Amino acid sequence: MKYCIINNYCYVLTMPGPYDELEKKAETLERQSKIEFGKKDFSATISLLEETKAIYAQLGFHGKIGMLNQRISRVKNLIKLGERETTIKTKNEQEFQNRVERVLSEKQRQQEKQLAQQRALSPEVRNILEKIKMLSEKAEKEEKLGKYQRVVGRYEYIIELYKSIPEDLMDLSNNIVEIEKKISFLRTKK
Repeated sequence: MKYCIINNYCYVLTMPGPYDELEKKAETLERQSKIEFGKKDFSATISLLEETKAIYAQLGFHGKIGMLNQRISRVKNLIKLGERETTIKTKNEQEFQNRVERVLSEKQRQQEKQLAQQRALSPEVRNILEKIKMLSEKAEKEEKLGKYQRVVGRYEYIIELYKSIPEDLMDLSNNIVEIEKKISFLRTKK
């Protein structure tokens, strides 16, 4: 060993040895684990921390090993939390998809019911319903263009057509109420 005295202090000068190289390697691995953690690659983070822990065990740095065990535990908890969130998200998406399918099937059922009713109707009533459908489409287009007075006129004519269909053939009271709501809303825009 070599000694050096500076300002009345004695320093021991040592040459870098194999333990210094191991410590540098452990510190490099620890830095790399932080980078991987930032990338959210948790399995690589744990792997690097385990490798670092093995080197610190060779060096006898038990305090560092304890800190690394805590970090590994936290990363594993993050993995579990992420898995739970994914499971919950998947479950919520499935529930939403089921609700959408129920609504779409109900809508499909209503359309089929309406088509069945229309097939059973006389050609005169079917023509009225086709005319209502065409007028509704035109009214929606004109509403987008801001021609509210024309739209109100079309909707009023649609109500007249609905009322011309006998109630015993088809109950259109809900449709009439909806059109009346649209008319009152459009009159506020004029």
